[in-house]
Amino acid sequence: MTEMVMVTADLDEPVAAVRHIRSDFRQDVYDHVPGTVLRGALAAAWIQRHGAPSPDDPEFAAIFEGDGSFGPLHHRNGTSLPTPLSVKTHKYRPGERCKQLWWDRATAEDAATCPECHGALDASKGAPVGRVEQHRRTRAALDEQGVAKDGHLFSQNTLPAGMRLTGWVYGPAARAFAHDTETLFLGARRSVGGQARVTIDREAEPDPVELDGSTIVLRLASPGIFVDAFGLPSEVPDIEELSEQLGVPVESIEQRWTRWTESGGWHAASGLPKPTERAVLPGSTYRVRCAEPASEPARRRLMARGIGLRRREGYGALCRPGAPHSIEAITGTLAPLRGWRLLPSELPILRERAKALHRGNQVDSRYAKAMLDDTVRPEIARALRVLLAIRDVDRYMDAISFLERAQ
Repeated sequence: MTEMVMVTADLDEPVAAVRHIRSDFRQDVYDHVPGTVLRGALAAAWIQRHGAPSPDDPEFAAIFEGDGSFGPLHHRNGTSLPTPLSVKTHKYRPGERCKQLWWDRATAEDAATCPECHGALDASKGAPVGRVEQHRRTRAALDEQGVAKDGHLFSQNTLPAGMRLTGWVYGPAARAFAHDTETLFLGARRSVGGQARVTIDREAEPDPVELDGSTIVLRLASPGIFVDAFGLPSEVPDIEELSEQLGVPVESIEQRWTRWTESGGWHAASGLPKPTERAVLPGSTYRVRCAEPASEPARRRLMARGIGLRRREGYGALCRPGAPHSIEAITGTLAPLRGWRLLPSELPILRERAKALHRGNQVDSRYAKAMLDDTVRPEIARALRVLLAIRDVDRYMDAISFLERAQ
C-alpha cells in the first residue's frame, strides 16, 4: 500500500514563506506554507541527523527527488485554500438576506445575478476562501556600529505563532519523517522565527476527489505544471497519468476553468534561483470524464498525491474546499440556541473562541458533551454542531451577533 501521511504544523514562532520582494521594500509572503518550504525544512532536518548525502545516496534521492509529493500546508480550517475558478461570487459585499454565496459551474450551478440582492456575480480569481490572519513586522539592516542603514528598511507579513496548518505528504516522501513529532524550521529568517512542531498521522485518510456519476472534479490547491506530448506548457493534466492513478480509463477533460501564471522560487541549499515555469493558477478546476466511476480509495490517493510535474515541490496539490456559510441560510437552524438556558454564560466564551478559530487551533471539547448528551434537546445539539462547523471567522462572528441580538 502506498504510504501517505497527514501533516499538522503548530507554529511556535512566526513563519514567513517569502513570495517575492517588491519595489516598495515590502516582502510578499504566502498565506500558507508551500510544499517546497516543507520539503526544504525536512531535507535540512534529514541532513542534520545523517550528515550531507553523497551524490549517489539512493535513500535521499528517493525521498527528496523521487516520485513522492510534499503538499502545501494550508490553514486547518481551509480559509487559505483558493476559491475555485469555476465558482461565481458576489462582485460586491453580499446583502444581509443573501442565502447563497457560491455558484459553482463545475456542479452545474450558474447565475448572472444573486436572486436575493440582485447584485452582479463575478468569476473567482482564486482569492482565499476566507480571511487569513497575518502580522506585519518592520525591520532595518544595521551597519557595524549597530546603526540602521539608509534604504535598508523593509516590512514583512508573517503567519503568527499559534496558527495550525495541515497538508499531505505522499509516497517515498513520507519517509522524510524520522519521528511522528518533529521540530522543523519553516520559511525565511529562521534565526529569528519559523519554528514549528510538526506531527504526522499515518492512519488518516484524505477526502476523496469529488465524483459526479463517472465524472470527477479536480481543484488545484497550488499551481499546476502540465506539459503536452511535445513538452510544451499545457493548461490541462495528462489523461494517461489520470487513467493510471484512478485505475479507470479517462476519456476527456470535459470542462476547465483555468488562468495562467508563472512560478519560480529560490533554492536555498545552492543559493540559486529555480527555473520559472508556466503554470496554471491555484483554484483551477477540471471536470474529467471517465469510462466508469473511479473507486473511493483511488480518489483518496489522488487527493494526497496530486497531479502534474514537480509534485515533490508542492505543485499540483489538490483540495476540496467547502462553500462558505451564509448566515441567512442557517439562522433557522441556529434559532433554538436563543432559547438555550446556558447561552448567556456561554456567549462570551463563544465570542472569545473566534481568536482560536482565526488561527485554526480551536478546541471544542467543551461542547462535545452537550452535542452528545441525551438530556440536551436535539435541536440545541444540532444548532451547536452547525455553529462550531463554521470555519470563516467573519461568518462565525455574524452568527454570534445573531445570537446576541436575542439577549
